[in-house]
Amino acid sequence: MLPEGLDFVLEAPCRTWRETISLRRRCAVPIMLDELVQQDDDLMRMISEDVADGIGLKVSKAGGLTRGRRHRDICLAAGVTISVQDTVGTTIAFAAIAHLGATVPERHLRCILDCRGMVSIETAGFDAPIVGGGVLVPNRPGLGLTVDPDRLGEPLETWAS
Repeated sequence: MLPEGLDFVLEAPCRTWRETISLRRRCAVPIMLDELVQQDDDLMRMISEDVADGIGLKVSKAGGLTRGRRHRDICLAAGVTISVQDTVGTTIAFAAIAHLGATVPERHLRCILDCRGMVSIETAGFDAPIVGGGVLVPNRPGLGLTVDPDRLGEPLETWAS
């Protein structure tokens, strides 16, 4: 009953794979999965069984930027739409989201989630202006953050090189 041309998706509409597959057979609205797709095998299942049109790639649930990058590459190879996000996060999490999102071609990127407002503690500075609806990530080492070490506390472990 949705009007034609509406930019609308069902994000994680069901709790289980079985329910999602059943809905996919009955529904023409695009489906994006997130919590069901956390490991490589989950992503491969989603693609091979044509369960959804895209994923909400949550950086921390994927296992960080390295695994998130692998999920991005698998999605791009399969033509799957990607929304880069995280469950919750600080400026540090947003920097990771923004940088990973900047590597997804526009035709495959649904959006990135600006999670900075979800946490009131400021952990770092991140000079990444939002221009024309997009984020301009800095071209500096690492994620381009200025971390506030006092906010992070003492390290749990250190390693000497």
